[in-house]
Amino acid sequence: MKVARRHRTSPALGAICAALTLIALVTSLPRGAGAANADRVGPGRVCGSALPADQELSCATYGFGDIRYACPESDVPWRCTMTTQVRVRNTGPSIVYVSVIHGVRQGERLRGPERKVAPRHTATLRPGHGHLLFDLTLRGVGPGTSLTIVSVR
Repeated sequence: MKVARRHRTSPALGAICAALTLIALVTSLPRGAGAANADRVGPGRVCGSALPADQELSCATYGFGDIRYACPESDVPWRCTMTTQVRVRNTGPSIVYVSVIHGVRQGERLRGPERKVAPRHTATLRPGHGHLLFDLTLRGVGPGTSLTIVSVR
């Protein structure tokens, strides 16, 4: 006759699982790369393009940084919230066209309509309700295409 053994989880194994869970949580929080706020979207960040008018540039990759989350000035990543809007100013001498790339979750990409922004004018760009803002694209019709972030919420 076989005797059933009861397995007990050791306290050390429980502590290891708790530590791994904490590490996974902390490393998944939005944060800047390198120096504080180095990859965090914020006022004053600039996205510029020298590409021909038929090509667009990813501002999240080239200039604005991670635009999914609006974070406080200080390096407090757990206080970040989903970005609900980014207000940009056309700081270049030419008309620019911008569009919003957004989605409900990672991996889903929806494209908003392209918006025309004249020199020295501003535009408020928003993702869909409850969506993450993944990217803003920039396309210009002349030399010196440039967008500067005025505010982020």
